[in-house]
Amino acid sequence: MPELSLSAHVEASRIREIALLADRHPGTLRLFYGEDTRPSPDFILEAGRQALSNHKTFYTPNAGFPALRKAIADQYSRLHGLDIDPMDRVVVTASGSVALLIAIQACINPGDEAIIVSPLWPNIREMVQVRGSKPVEVPLELGPDHQFHLNFQSLENAITPKTRLIALASPNNPTGWTASPEDWHKLASICQNHKLWLLADSVYDRLVFDGQNSAPCPLDIPTLHGRLWLAQSFSKAYRMTGWRVGWLITPPGLWATAAKLQEFIVSHAAGFSQEAARIAIQNGESLISEMIADYQVNRDIAVSALSKLKGVTLASPPGAFYCFPKIDGLTNSFEFCQKLVKNYGIGFAPGSAFGIGGEGHLRICFAVDQTTLVTALNQFEKAIHEI
Repeated sequence: MPELSLSAHVEASRIREIALLADRHPGTLRLFYGEDTRPSPDFILEAGRQALSNHKTFYTPNAGFPALRKAIADQYSRLHGLDIDPMDRVVVTASGSVALLIAIQACINPGDEAIIVSPLWPNIREMVQVRGSKPVEVPLELGPDHQFHLNFQSLENAITPKTRLIALASPNNPTGWTASPEDWHKLASICQNHKLWLLADSVYDRLVFDGQNSAPCPLDIPTLHGRLWLAQSFSKAYRMTGWRVGWLITPPGLWATAAKLQEFIVSHAAGFSQEAARIAIQNGESLISEMIADYQVNRDIAVSALSKLKGVTLASPPGAFYCFPKIDGLTNSFEFCQKLVKNYGIGFAPGSAFGIGGEGHLRICFAVDQTTLVTALNQFEKAIHEI
C-alpha cells in the first residue's frame, strides 16, 4: 500500500472518541458536544422549508447570497456601530469550521508556525497541522481568581521568524475566557510589530452573560483591519449546528481570495441553509435573549454545584456555554472521562482534547435541559468521591 500523507496522521478528536464510547453505553448523559440539545427554532425551520419550496437547492455564489452578506454586515453596524462593506469583506461559508480553514490556508504555508492560544477547540490546531505547518501552543494562565488570563509576555516569547499567525477564540471554547478591549489592543500591537496575521474565532460572541449584549469585538480596533480574519457561525447563537453555515470577515479586499479558497473545499454553503440563516440573523434577537437567560441559570447551577466539591476549582465563565473545572491531581483527563461514561453514565469532554493548557480539566456543556444538567452533576459528585 502506498504511504499516506502527513495530513492523514492528524490526531482524532478526543471529544468524538468520548461520543463514540457513549454510543456504546445507551443512556449516557451527553454533555460533551458543544451544542444546545434543543432543536432549531420554528421560525428558522419554516424559513428553511420555504427556501426548499422555492428551490434554493442549486449552486450559489462562492461568497454566498448578497442578501445574507448584507444582513451579516448590518449586524455589526447594529451591535458595534461598524461600517463593514458586505461585498468587500463578508464571505458566507459552509460552517464556522470552513471559515477557520479558509483563513489558515490563506495565511500560512507549509513549514510556517502558527501560535495557538490554548485551551482551544482542537480542530484549529489540527487544521494548522493539515496545512503542513507547526502549531505552537501558548496556554492561557489560570489566575488566583480561578479565571483564565492571556499572558502577553509568553505570547511574544513564542514568536519566531517562522511565525505567521496568532489564533485564538473569544469567548473561548472551552474556558469561557473573553478578551477585553484592552486585550484586543495589545494583540493588535503585537501583530503589527511582528507583521503577523490574527485569526479570531468569535462563534460565541453573542453568548455572554451578566447583562452584556455581545463580547468585545476585535473589529473595533482600526489597526487590526488589515491583518484580521474573523470566523463566525450560526451554529451556537441560533441553534443551527447541523445547517452548516457561517461567515468570515476578511481584511479589506481579500473577500475574493476567501471565496476562491472555499471553491476548492466545499464550493459554498447550501442555498436553503443561507436563507434560513438570513432569517435567523434578521429576526433572532429575542431568541438570543431567551437562550442567554436560560444558559445563565444553567451556568449558575453548574458553578454552584461544582464549587462545593472537594478538589474541584473553577470560576463562573463570562462567555460561551461551558464550565471548565480543574480537578486536583488529575493527570489523564481522557481516561477519567472514559470511566465517567462506563461507570456513571455521564459524558464530559476531556481537558486534554483542547491542548496542553487543558489537561487536568473537564469541559462540561451546560446548554442542556436542567434535568439532564442536575442529574449529570449529581452523578459527577458521586464519581469524584469514588474514582
